[in-house]
Amino acid sequence: MRNRVPANPLLICAPSPELRARLEQLREAGYATTSVETAADSVNALGAAPFDLIIAEGLAVSGAIGRIRGATTRQVPLIVVSPAGDVEARIAFLEAGADDVISASFALEELQARVEALLIRTGKARPEGAANRGAGRIVTFFAPKGGVGTTTLAVNSAVLLAGGPEAMQGRAARVLLIDLDLQFGQVATHLNLAPRYDIADLCSDEQALVDPALAATYLTMHTSGVSILAGPSNPEADFRITVDQLEKALRILRPAFDHVLVDCGSRLDPRTLWMLEQADTHVFVIFPEIAALRATTLMLGFLAETATLRATTHLVVNHIFPKELLKTRDVENLLRAKPVAEIPYSEVDMIRAVNEGVPVVFSRPSSPASRAIQVLTVAIVGAEWRQRPSPGKGPAPRRGGLRLGRR
Repeated sequence: MRNRVPANPLLICAPSPELRARLEQLREAGYATTSVETAADSVNALGAAPFDLIIAEGLAVSGAIGRIRGATTRQVPLIVVSPAGDVEARIAFLEAGADDVISASFALEELQARVEALLIRTGKARPEGAANRGAGRIVTFFAPKGGVGTTTLAVNSAVLLAGGPEAMQGRAARVLLIDLDLQFGQVATHLNLAPRYDIADLCSDEQALVDPALAATYLTMHTSGVSILAGPSNPEADFRITVDQLEKALRILRPAFDHVLVDCGSRLDPRTLWMLEQADTHVFVIFPEIAALRATTLMLGFLAETATLRATTHLVVNHIFPKELLKTRDVENLLRAKPVAEIPYSEVDMIRAVNEGVPVVFSRPSSPASRAIQVLTVAIVGAEWRQRPSPGKGPAPRRGGLRLGRR
């Protein structure tokens, strides 16, 4: 097989162990495969995680193609494996809605060529070099003082990346949003979701921490295409989640996504510190008043002395009150860094967005606050959208330094 294919996530549905094993050989070409046995399992998998393409055994999906199509709002192309030599079955599957049909006697080269062609045709092919990245880019959102908008910015950035309003240019991305505010996280509230499972459930399931398909069932899909790993429904669960469990959870989930956004809240405990050390980009949210700026200065100093950080750091000023307590230039002078974005005061829009569970970049995409969040989102990933480089490993992380601004 040709060793060129980027790591698109594929869903395989095949009751036959022999056929399933043959289809799973697509992993050798760099695809990320998840396998299930029935159409019902496919529906569940599509509701839990994003896939770029489905390959299904004809017997498994006969009469169920419409149900599979309706399991997700994303347009996911479908290849059906038809019994060898059965022309009528091939025609029937195409009429039922399959995008392509391949004979069960396929050669692996033919299968890969069909997959590549369909991904290109539907605009889901990933650029050369993407497979070499190996995992989604991690962006953390944190503030040393609570109530300054980290969740709002994380949620809105996530839905923009997953294919938001016209103001965001570039292709939609596979996005995972993790709520790491382990006591009172509100990511699900901001998106009007009622997750069946949360991060505590995943971390307590040892089998899911080593099985990508099982781990994906702990995610909740938002209509924007963002996959959510919700915060604990019970604050008591906070004390049962360990750094080791978080490491396993991130390792098993990360390869299926382009971007992993993490709402870290405002508590700097060992788990938050570990996540900050894994990040490619930090977004530190600032409220422009003296106490918040002092807390930010102390935080930056603490991280520089105690953590091994390799990420670019972006500062964001969020005006959560109508009265301007400090001007942005005062913030720049005190922190000796220029904020990458400034979110204007917009109380009505923001409160309505949370109450309705609709991100402000969707409900009011042209508002000043939405425009500012779009600027932030482009700042943290915009260069990657424009060029899609294949980044090298870069220098080893250094203790005692934070890089402010763009990479």
